[in-house]
Amino acid sequence: MDTTYYEHQLACHCAPTFRGIKAGSMIALQVKNSKEFNMFLQDYAECFRCHGIEFIQLSKQKNHRLMLFYKPELMKRMLRRPLAVEILKQFGYPVDEKLDSLLEYLVKRVKESAGFPHEIGIFLGYPPQDVKGFIDYKGHNYLFSGLWKVYSNVPAVKRLFQCYNDCINNLCNQLSSGTSLREAIRAA
Repeated sequence: MDTTYYEHQLACHCAPTFRGIKAGSMIALQVKNSKEFNMFLQDYAECFRCHGIEFIQLSKQKNHRLMLFYKPELMKRMLRRPLAVEILKQFGYPVDEKLDSLLEYLVKRVKESAGFPHEIGIFLGYPPQDVKGFIDYKGHNYLFSGLWKVYSNVPAVKRLFQCYNDCINNLCNQLSSGTSLREAIRAA
């Protein structure tokens, strides 16, 4: 099984989560062989778990899997912020239940939505003010656009974007120089 593709994709899209500076990262992976992909996940599951990383499949199509990799403790803190709770309630999330219930509801929302449910940004660690702004303004009237559309505190979010990008570049460079994703995660 050639794991290089999956390792590099995960490094490029999930590095801030793997390093513990972002609650969650979503990635759409091209999957040509379901058995091979499942073997890859199974092979890495213990490594992820040992470093506080969990994952769920948000959706499955013939040749693609939409996955969410996340740090449960960090995500729980993000989801407890008052504005985050307000946004999630607005869309029917069981905010008084455990993280697993919220994630199950997110999977349901992804399946029912024509695109992405906009509140998904809360699960990805986006500032709730930006998620609310995106919902209220339907993606328009933003102050800055980078990894997401920013509706408040642009200087702080620009610094955060730079931090995420540095983290991604660092992890991708490690893999390019021969380090496996497993080794890079252990070294974090």
